Amino acid sequence: MHITKAGRIISTLADWERYAPPKSPHHWVDGRSAKEVARAWLAGSGMALPSEVSAALDAHPKFGPVLCWEAEPEAKLRFDTFSGEPRNSDLMVIASDSKGPYVLAVEAKADEPYGETVAEAFAAALERRIANPRSKGISRIEGLVSLLLQPREGAEPRADELRYQLLTACAGAIAEALRRNVSRAVMLVHEFVTSATTDEKHERNAVDLQRFLSRVAGTPVHPVADGQLYGPFAPPGNDGVELFIGKVSRNLRPKMR
Repeated sequence: MHITKAGRIISTLADWERYAPPKSPHHWVDGRSAKEVARAWLAGSGMALPSEVSAALDAHPKFGPVLCWEAEPEAKLRFDTFSGEPRNSDLMVIASDSKGPYVLAVEAKADEPYGETVAEAFAAALERRIANPRSKGISRIEGLVSLLLQPREGAEPRADELRYQLLTACAGAIAEALRRNVSRAVMLVHEFVTSATTDEKHERNAVDLQRFLSRVAGTPVHPVADGQLYGPFAPPGNDGVELFIGKVSRNLRPKMR
């Protein structure tokens, strides 16, 4: 049970910052997701999963108590054959229980948004296609939508309204499961409620996750419960990997007396 990056063992916050820093040093601050996910996963000398993570896994019938695990921060997970930067997972965990190994891709959030919408990503990809006819951005978006989303029914959100980052996070988890020849892939949002975050932004993220999950499930999900894994889902193009999606939260705000 250890956390490593490029062969280096990470056992302290200083190790994490040195060997697996976030893209911007401005993100490495107390109360924000990059530093708080490191703190949470290093607690207990990195020998045990964060309690909220293990509780969510133990509560789902497709999972059992974790027997062993290893993790890599800032893991590059390529989910298609197109050029460009791979999917960057905040923490990629390979865990094993009595049913065998599985991939756990952790998306750390304080109250940062899930990035641009699919519509915004498509518009940017279209501009790149105009500038360079060989650009594959549009094909990438089409592949993600085909891989993950069920046909829209009723009042479910349109595909273009969804957050693009959630599609790439799930695709990265599935791709890593396929590379490792394992049959379960979990995309888990690890949320941190801190004095630097706002309830309004947490609620925005909760709505975005709920809307995305409803399209993956093909049925409305209201709301996404904290500490619960949803699935298994068998998206149309996943080649036999069962996908699970969930969110766990850690409240770090000072307790009121």
